Amino acid sequence: AMANYPDFDPNVYNKVEDPRDYRNDAVTGNYEPGSIFKPITMAAAINEGKVTPDTTYNDTGSVVIDNYTLKNSDNKGHGIQTMTQVLEQSLNTGVIFAKEQIGNEKFFEYVKNFGFGQNTGVELSEAKGNLDNLKANIAVNYHTAAFGQGISATPIQLIQAFTALANEGKIMKPYLVLSKILPDGKTENTKPQVVRQVITAKTANIISAMLVNVVENGHGKRAGVPGYYIAGKTGTAQIPIAGHYDKEKTIVSFIGFAPADPSADGPRFVMLVTLREPNL
Repeated sequence: AMANYPDFDPNVYNKVEDPRDYRNDAVTGNYEPGSIFKPITMAAAINEGKVTPDTTYNDTGSVVIDNYTLKNSDNKGHGIQTMTQVLEQSLNTGVIFAKEQIGNEKFFEYVKNFGFGQNTGVELSEAKGNLDNLKANIAVNYHTAAFGQGISATPIQLIQAFTALANEGKIMKPYLVLSKILPDGKTENTKPQVVRQVITAKTANIISAMLVNVVENGHGKRAGVPGYYIAGKTGTAQIPIAGHYDKEKTIVSFIGFAPADPSADGPRFVMLVTLREPNL
């Protein structure tokens, strides 16, 4: 399912005042995803065997690279933290640590294998996102990409990437058309299609459990549903304008899948919700 708002009435499309209302941001809306990208970085490090959920590092609150100081969103240091706590508290320094364990080249390889920077193949015209900052091979750009800044993606790309986390490491091709009725009256059903194995099933199960902790103990508590295990991640992305980030405007997102319970025959859906420039 796919929906955008503001929308318009196709019967009176000529009355639309803002042409942006014609856009389908779910497939063409490039944006910097922010912290919902962190599970991708963590999955790469776990899959390479360089960290585990219990691996610790000392969070001083900031990391200095190329004369830039990168900080946690709360501007605080939290001391010794596990990788699970990194996702629970959405620590920028923690995913930088995880990324550093596998190196920039391997990290970039995983970013592309998860489907970023390329079309998903969904039956609509779509954008590819932008990974130029990583192609430039500048160290600080890899650091910021680890927590979803300096690169852009579309919502449908993020959904596709998370299918690998929810589906034992297999990334799936998204589709909107359930079936077609052909001229001869026969029905042609669309079948799920595996694109490739991105991470192992073990890694996917580990990340799922970590994301359940995010919902139960971290920033994603409001996404919890009594009686179900929900795996998810929150994110707040800054909006770049004229070469810098807007100090006030953001895009907030939540992405998750459920039920994240192996005994429930695996997750049944992945969902992403984004809200541009919330006014709280």
